[in-house]
Amino acid sequence: MKTAFRRAAVLLAVLVPAVTLGAVPAHAATATLSLPYSGCQDSTGRNYDYVMRVHATSTRSYPDGGWIVVRVWGDDPSSDDLLLGPLTWSFEFWSGGAFLDMCVNRGTLNEDIGGDEIYAGVRFFDARTGQQAEVVESNRIYGSF
Repeated sequence: MKTAFRRAAVLLAVLVPAVTLGAVPAHAATATLSLPYSGCQDSTGRNYDYVMRVHATSTRSYPDGGWIVVRVWGDDPSSDDLLLGPLTWSFEFWSGGAFLDMCVNRGTLNEDIGGDEIYAGVRFFDARTGQQAEVVESNRIYGSF
């Protein structure tokens, strides 16, 4: 009985990680949202309250380039509010990651009464096919803006 139990435990120890790891996609994109600086000036000289940064990464290869589309959302229980975007950045060569900075005001991020929860939706498009290749949501930032 002990031998049968040990065999079953060893079999589960081998199979469970294999099944779990098999669900991980080969090309995984990530996105991290942050507000690294206060004070931002755009190319026209207009001043804003914050620099909002999306750090987008992907292990997928884009040999013909592509583009990234970012939307910033306010996370709400019933439905999420579009706060900013869509904003598009194109690239000719993908090196695995990009920092996408944008200027934003408090009023844009102040999406409801009380505390605010914001996140970025990031989509990667392949220039060769013109198709969306990856979609990822960033972390949430909590605060009162």
